[in-house]
Amino acid sequence: MSQGAAVPGQVLPAVLGVLAVAGALVWSLRSDPRALRNGVLVVLAVHYLLGLVAVVASRSRVLETVTDVVFLVIGIPVALGLALLPLLLVLDGVLMLRRESRSLGNALSLLAGLSMIGLPVVLVVLIRHENPVTGALAAGLLTAQVCAGLLFLFFAAHTVLYARIARRADARAVIVLGAGLVAGQVPPLLAARLRLAVAAAEERSAPAARVPIVPSGGEGPDEPRAEGVAMAEWLRREGVAPEDVLVEDRARTTRENLRFSTRLLHSRGVPEPYLIVTNDYHAPRAAMLARSLGIDAQAVGCPTALYYWPSAYLREFVAVMVEQRVLLVLSGLTVTGMTGLVWLSLTAA
Repeated sequence: MSQGAAVPGQVLPAVLGVLAVAGALVWSLRSDPRALRNGVLVVLAVHYLLGLVAVVASRSRVLETVTDVVFLVIGIPVALGLALLPLLLVLDGVLMLRRESRSLGNALSLLAGLSMIGLPVVLVVLIRHENPVTGALAAGLLTAQVCAGLLFLFFAAHTVLYARIARRADARAVIVLGAGLVAGQVPPLLAARLRLAVAAAEERSAPAARVPIVPSGGEGPDEPRAEGVAMAEWLRREGVAPEDVLVEDRARTTRENLRFSTRLLHSRGVPEPYLIVTNDYHAPRAAMLARSLGIDAQAVGCPTALYYWPSAYLREFVAVMVEQRVLLVLSGLTVTGMTGLVWLSLTAA
């Protein structure tokens, strides 16, 4: 069969693939925009769409040339960015440890950058030994890196899409997640959350139906008072009416923030849905946690300092993946299976 006859037969399956995944994505977003499966479906949709573009472009030399140029224009910057990414992560990790406390969470960008630099070296060393054990280990490490990259891509796609959806979410109350106080006062990071909460509440309020704000946070071991109390004081000082501020002052974790705030709102007769306000890197996980608790709430985030964002986002990614047992099991089975197959093939040879 000639190429010209084969290509039209490839177009229909490609179109059907795009429509099927796009339809599944639309259904999933309407069902629950907080679900991580949306990120998986976005990646699949882009994959099928690129395949369709390749098939259509192959029918014309002009279209094929235009497609190649577009892919080069997009691909070269992406390739350069990926090449520089390990170095940028290392530099950011060093800056993070200098400006913030030295902890594992704050060192994640440094560790990620070093692993991306060191893994190719380890793979070369293992492959050079040319035996079944080192070959299988190299295959397992490479497969693990691919699985981790795909999981991160799913999470990143979900984050970008969800941020656009959550901004327009309806809400009958706004819950502000607490953060550490400085000398008993609201620091700039927490003030940014509160300003976003005030703006969100004003956008969703009407003269006959005010949207209350719930500053949520208990007293930490190194804090002189509860975060919720300090946040409420800040809100009233900024002009928010006292009757529009409902203080939650017992929570120690994000889970408790959501549970205790929801109970408080229910006791005051304020029904769901709610809007959760936190920082941008934390919003997707806060929304997923609300989903797991059965709370009808979306989450939005205020901007974070650029140097702080990579480690914080990686920390959120790890925390979300720990809760995604199905994806972890599938990834583990893939790594184990590939390692076993390579070992069997090398021993048979």
